[in-house]
Amino acid sequence: MTKKLFISYSHKDESHRSELETHLAMLKRKNIVSVWHDRKIVAGDEWKNEIDTNLESADIILFLISPDFLASDYCYDIEVKKAMEIHDACQAKIIPIIVRNCDWHDCEFSKLQALPKDAKAIAIWDDKDSAWLDVTNGLKKHIADFVQKSTSVETILEKEKFQPNSEIMDWLDDTEVLLTHRKVTKVRLSDVYVSPDIESENEAPSKEIKIINSDVILKKPDYYLINGEEQQGKTTLLKHIYKQLLNDNYIVIYLSAGEIKSSNLEEIISNAIQKQYSNSDPSPLKTTGKQVLLLDNIDSVGLNAKYRNKLIKDINAKFNFVVTTCDTSFNYISADIAELNAYQRCTILGLGHTKRAEIVKRWVSLGVEESISDTDLYTQCDELTTKLDMVIRKNVVPSKPFYILLFLQIFEASTKQNLELTSSGHCYQQLIYQAFNHVAISKNEIDKYLNVLSELAWAIHKNENGLNQSQLNGFFNSYNNTFLTVNDKETINKLKQAAIIHEKNGFIHFKYPYLFYFFTAKKIAESFSDSELVKDEIKILLSKLHREDCANILVFVTHHTKDSWVLEEIQSVLSELFSDQKAADLSKEQLKFMEEFIAQIPELIIEQREIKDEREKHTQRLDELDKQQDDNEFESTNILANINKAFKGMEIAGQIIRNRHAALKRDALFNLASHGALTGLRFLNYFINLSDISKVEIVKFIEQRLSEHPNHSDKDI
Repeated sequence: MTKKLFISYSHKDESHRSELETHLAMLKRKNIVSVWHDRKIVAGDEWKNEIDTNLESADIILFLISPDFLASDYCYDIEVKKAMEIHDACQAKIIPIIVRNCDWHDCEFSKLQALPKDAKAIAIWDDKDSAWLDVTNGLKKHIADFVQKSTSVETILEKEKFQPNSEIMDWLDDTEVLLTHRKVTKVRLSDVYVSPDIESENEAPSKEIKIINSDVILKKPDYYLINGEEQQGKTTLLKHIYKQLLNDNYIVIYLSAGEIKSSNLEEIISNAIQKQYSNSDPSPLKTTGKQVLLLDNIDSVGLNAKYRNKLIKDINAKFNFVVTTCDTSFNYISADIAELNAYQRCTILGLGHTKRAEIVKRWVSLGVEESISDTDLYTQCDELTTKLDMVIRKNVVPSKPFYILLFLQIFEASTKQNLELTSSGHCYQQLIYQAFNHVAISKNEIDKYLNVLSELAWAIHKNENGLNQSQLNGFFNSYNNTFLTVNDKETINKLKQAAIIHEKNGFIHFKYPYLFYFFTAKKIAESFSDSELVKDEIKILLSKLHREDCANILVFVTHHTKDSWVLEEIQSVLSELFSDQKAADLSKEQLKFMEEFIAQIPELIIEQREIKDEREKHTQRLDELDKQQDDNEFESTNILANINKAFKGMEIAGQIIRNRHAALKRDALFNLASHGALTGLRFLNYFINLSDISKVEIVKFIEQRLSEHPNHSDKDI
């Protein structure tokens, strides 16, 4: 097994560190060792966290001893202290290497055997190559003799007969979509993962919004509610948290909320343990406090509000560390769920320039990390970053990890496409072609596979839950009666190898939701003119435009067809949304109400308040809300649906304008833009009116906050 070497050194000894790495080349080629030092930190990383993480995971820690090393506060006071703790716990072995003469004999590590022979400093050897050879041979002996007494999660769980199974470990490193790279056979998630930044609400009374690295969650067990748009990387973040906490001796349970159909937490946890761990006995959860629950997409839980809240309450009682994710729109209404009040709310941000540079560097380094020169590395990084920035600045795709990786693949294949004028539909089309090429689907078979996927997506869409084996057989019987015959087993196997479809719990699904949306939309676009069934389905999709799946299918329909019916249907829906509202003009008169309630706030600051009474009133209001919840649930859901419809409708209108502006007639272009803009302004008018009506409640809320935090400054308010 490869041993990880951590090199601690002063940057003034950079040349010695470089010489050491050169002499370790054969050990690295044979995978006997891997080497880490702080020059491996990429731009954007939190350097201290990176150093700590790699120091704690090292098998052997090398000190390059010199006067500058001993004089360095960070090297001596922090790295040495931490390394000695790890060494004393037999989790790693420290080996001092004397590179320049210095007074090191009174140091706490002076009791350890140093290299090279007789602790003669490298700098005073007549032949430095012989000195480094002596060091290398000494390292080989230490590697052979040293047996790490690990306290990793694997050892603890082995003691409990409670180990993550191979299926969950494979899933944790699965990128979900097939990524191809010319230097490696398979791209793993750990190869390209970059920890996103999150926008977090500070715990201070001022509720200051701050942007931090998401890895802070790993070090601060708490309750977290992380929201983000689709494809923002919410599930990927949970995978990263899962892996990191496993290494920190946690027992981690992952739940996909969409699969939860019962509020019985014990049963849910028991089933999850059976699927994720080699032993089905959940008893370790009763005996250890180091456990964490990861709940993905809480907004999609298959329970009504009453039982969803019961489930969250039970989770809060069972776990002290919970990380849950939700869609951005759910985050707006989550404040009304009392069981989520204790959760820190965070928003995943897109990848900015620093994060994009980091992911590009990881991509370029794949397979050549130890051999590529800095010149080649940064030349290639700059070239790719320039191309990416061009696409993102044009607003062709959002700065989300999936799109970044997709375009890196496209650049890798040296595609001739004009990427500046493409759309998200073209991105997926390119992904599909690359997946076909990866499994050697010939050019003359591409049309056949595209047609099978379109029909298969339509069948799954109509069935809603995927296709079991019997339904799949029926699908191919029907397909072969309608189109030229295909070999069903060969076709399905190819599509599985291409990571476009997969089998889960006995059902065939598309592995990635957006590929499913893409092909369902392709079927709709190609069949609309001659199928009443498809026309009816369009009406259903438009009526459910607030749902992510329906909205995304419609976005892809606009990619697959230029027929005018798309514009007409979408404009019709947009014109009906908030039709009872006039468009907001943001005049001074319209916003006058804001001045009125803001003027009331200073009076509250000097008012005498009784905290206990205010708290009781607040809890009473929560009780009243609970009683009213069932009655108001339909109305609230309906309003939220219309809000989502408005945003999704505008997004689709924007996609059409962006992709087809050159081909649309002026009138059609103007009408579509007007419908989109006016829908937004009508919603804004609704929102302003709602705020005006709610100003008394807003003042009450501020009053309640002041009662709890009477020392708030004007700025805090």
